[in-house]
Amino acid sequence: MKILIIAGTGSGCALETATVMAEELTRLGHEVLVKNAKDSPSPEGYGAVFAGSGVRAGKWHKSLRSWMKQHAPALRGQPLAVFTICLMMRNPEKHTKEILAISDGVLRQLDLTPVSTGLFPGWFFAERFGVMERLILKLMKTPRGDFRDLDAIRTWTRETAGKLTPG
Repeated sequence: MKILIIAGTGSGCALETATVMAEELTRLGHEVLVKNAKDSPSPEGYGAVFAGSGVRAGKWHKSLRSWMKQHAPALRGQPLAVFTICLMMRNPEKHTKEILAISDGVLRQLDLTPVSTGLFPGWFFAERFGVMERLILKLMKTPRGDFRDLDAIRTWTRETAGKLTPG
C-alpha cells in the first residue's frame, strides 16, 4: 500500500518520528513518503495517511491543522492514523487524557475518525526550540534528552498497519 506520513513539527521531532514509522512500514512492504506539513502535499493517490504533530501551547502545529482542514474531504475516504508527540507523555498516567484531547478536538471539528491514535513523548534539545519555548521548558525544569521510545513507536506502527484497509 502507498502511505503518506505527514508531520507538523517545530523542533524536528515529529518529522524524525515519522521517519521511524516509515522505516517500519517499508519493512512491512509498504511504499511510504514522509513530508513536512509545511510542504502541503496532496493525500490523493495514497491508500492511507499517518498524520501527526508535536504540541505547542496545547495545540498541534498550525501547519498540520491547516493541512488537515484543507484535505479533510479526501481524508474521510481513506484510512487515517494520527499521532501526537509531546514531552508530557513521559508521564502517560497523568497526561494521556489531556494530550489525547488535542488530536480529538481537531478530528471532531473536521469529522475525521482515525483507525488508530498514537501518543508518544518527544525530545528536548534546547537548540532546536525557539527562545520562548526554551524559557518555558527551562522554568518547567525539563530535562534535556530524547525521551522517545522507538520500540513503542514501531509497535504502534505495526499494529496500525494491520488496521489499514482502503476506504
